Amino acid sequence: MNSPLIIIAPPRSGASLLAAMLESLDDVQAGPLSRGHIIDELPGFDLAARDYDSHRLTATDASDFYEPATDTRIIEWSPRLGLRLSFLAASIPDARFVILWRRPIPAIASMMRGWRTGRFATVEDLPGWWGETWSFGLTPGWRDLIGAPPAEVCARQWAGYADAILDDLETIDPDRWIATSYERILDDPETEVARIASWAGLSTPDIPELREPSEVQPSDAGEITAAFESMSDTLQRFRTHRDEFAPEPDMPEPTPQVRPEQQRTTLASAGTPFSSQHTTTVPELLGKADASVVVTTYKSGHVIFLRRDEEGKLNTEFASYNRPMGIAQAGSRLSIGTGTSILNMSNTPALAAALDPPNVNDAVYTTRSVISTGDVAMHEMAFAGEQLWFVNTRFSCLCTTDVNYSFVPRWRPEWISGLAAEDRCHLNGLALRDGRPRYVTALSQTDTPNGWRELKGTAGVIVDLPTNTIVTQGLAMPHSPRWHDGKLWVLESGKGSLATVDLDTGAVTTVAVLPGFTRGLTFIGPYALIGLSQVRESVFKDLPVTQTADERNCGVWVVDTRTGEIVGFVKFSGVVQEIFDVQVIPGLRWPTILREPSDLTASSFVLPDEALAQVAKPAQG
Repeated sequence: MNSPLIIIAPPRSGASLLAAMLESLDDVQAGPLSRGHIIDELPGFDLAARDYDSHRLTATDASDFYEPATDTRIIEWSPRLGLRLSFLAASIPDARFVILWRRPIPAIASMMRGWRTGRFATVEDLPGWWGETWSFGLTPGWRDLIGAPPAEVCARQWAGYADAILDDLETIDPDRWIATSYERILDDPETEVARIASWAGLSTPDIPELREPSEVQPSDAGEITAAFESMSDTLQRFRTHRDEFAPEPDMPEPTPQVRPEQQRTTLASAGTPFSSQHTTTVPELLGKADASVVVTTYKSGHVIFLRRDEEGKLNTEFASYNRPMGIAQAGSRLSIGTGTSILNMSNTPALAAALDPPNVNDAVYTTRSVISTGDVAMHEMAFAGEQLWFVNTRFSCLCTTDVNYSFVPRWRPEWISGLAAEDRCHLNGLALRDGRPRYVTALSQTDTPNGWRELKGTAGVIVDLPTNTIVTQGLAMPHSPRWHDGKLWVLESGKGSLATVDLDTGAVTTVAVLPGFTRGLTFIGPYALIGLSQVRESVFKDLPVTQTADERNCGVWVVDTRTGEIVGFVKFSGVVQEIFDVQVIPGLRWPTILREPSDLTASSFVLPDEALAQVAKPAQG
């Protein structure tokens, strides 16, 4: 049987690898479609004649162009053939096809690298296109991608191929094709290639030693995943087809991560039901910044300090509180919002000498006052000058503190008709700009009890406080707005992403997608430190992060905002599964909290500088 065997695949999916294996047989060779673009040279088939529509051809374009081989079995493969399955099936009636898939993230990442090199350029002067020369097959709808970032271009290009292949397979006799995947070939090349060869009527070829697939860069993976939202239907069709005809081997999906040799076990407080792993880049960053980090975990009830020790290792210290959430830090002050109160602390560095071991801590926080707020579902907090502001989620308003009251409402969204303990829109995040409260986040613009829950993944907003106007809307559970480096940043928790917001247009640009529910954001220079939570599946099952992320983690991830690359993380396990807030404490390397009243606090006094100047001198005898 000398009918041609044609490999159909999206670009960078392993077609050349499979073809090389099959061509190792003595009676098999590459055909004319693998050596050039003879189809595009047919009259009326070049791009200019087709008004640069695409390289896509279907059965309606069928042509009697193919010269069949007589004595040798032909293997055909070329990236453009993936857009022409039904055309080839109609034009070459005896052809048989191998449908070859590869997991989308590494395939698209490899396409991005191919575009960058220029080695796979196909259309040098594509009218209206600017940027890198178009590479691989020209897919339908390419004009919609003019000006789009490379990850979106390649992701949509992959989707164009996938849709074309899946559409064409519906029109072709199932006996004419077999499906496989790059991952199946890598997992067990002898068995998988032998299966294909047997189906095609070929002898089993010698299997060369295979290389592991190249590592996906974290920045590429994040950008690619961000582009998946616009191609969810294609991804679902692809997965359904793959699961039926070429089930996945037991190989983990690549996710953004730092090299294993950079990971270390974190030094934790003794007796804590907790463990963590971290990359060496985290203590390195804290050392260079001369800073530490404080994290709140409301479900497990802990405040956690992340600190770099003298040997360059990461150390954690825990303090237990009732549902700690928002953190505010300024100067010597540290305030923590808990389930029913705000704890106001100040640094008493003189106590460091009395602690064991002595003179290790450069900050010792002790509680100076407690304001009972009641259960207001307190979220983010911030100091604006001397005044502490906090988000009162249960009453849908922004508040300040007063020792005479549970809270003092200072602002509420214009869509909220009145104060009520009903969590109407899940107001949650607060950003300062120029030292004043400026932006807040909410999950919806609803004015009914818990009205946000039905809209939690699609109706999030950012509001400009002075004008009470919507900066942007349609976000997936926005949290932690921040003004940094002249930009407005936000976490789209429902997508697991870090993004910037254009204040003029409201356009949201994803900088990185992370493996978890994002909430809690702070910065050290160009590096964003982002809290990740594992997410309660029963509550957030409809969010994109629960549908696209194969792995959801808890901890603090570090992203280089200049590139979107994940450059470090602290991954929690054990009792810690959810993070609420993350704050940098600048200038302090080894802070601690002196939790319980003791002889130390009873005999230590902190006075204003002006009062210290009036302390009586010892009487002269």
